[in-house]
Amino acid sequence: MDSDLLLHVYQKQAKMIYFYLRKNGCHHEDAEDIVQESYTQFMRYCKGVASDKALSYIFTTAINLFRKLLKQRGKEQVIAIDDQLFWSNFSNDRDTETIILAIEQKDEIIHTLASMQDLFRQLLLLKYDFQYSYQQISLLTGLKEETVKTYLYRARKAFYLKWREQHG
Repeated sequence: MDSDLLLHVYQKQAKMIYFYLRKNGCHHEDAEDIVQESYTQFMRYCKGVASDKALSYIFTTAINLFRKLLKQRGKEQVIAIDDQLFWSNFSNDRDTETIILAIEQKDEIIHTLASMQDLFRQLLLLKYDFQYSYQQISLLTGLKEETVKTYLYRARKAFYLKWREQHG
């Protein structure tokens, strides 16, 4: 892969991955190390990765390294969200307007998100906290745009069901 292209991809996408890791409770130094290690692994194995899948490979590698780090330290993942921004964006979807009235505390939101599948939690955070488009999420995760839309629908529905289960 051309070094200028790799540098461009790094400058453009490293911050995005770094902030995602930070939102998921990763410490500053660890997030920087994980981003750097992800790109290092990509450079090692770039011949086996299609160029259109480069970002999703790096993102997935970063997430896996973060999970490995949590496992080594025996810690649980802590989700940090800007609940006002998250819920104002989440409430724009017709399916969830009714549950917005019941939301009172950030801790309850985080607890509900923490009880969801990793993929669903990841997609909800990318869409409603980071405000990424379906296309941007597709590039990051390596999923087709239609698959992202389908999974986000399922994630919203799962969130709704878990919320109802926990809060009646």
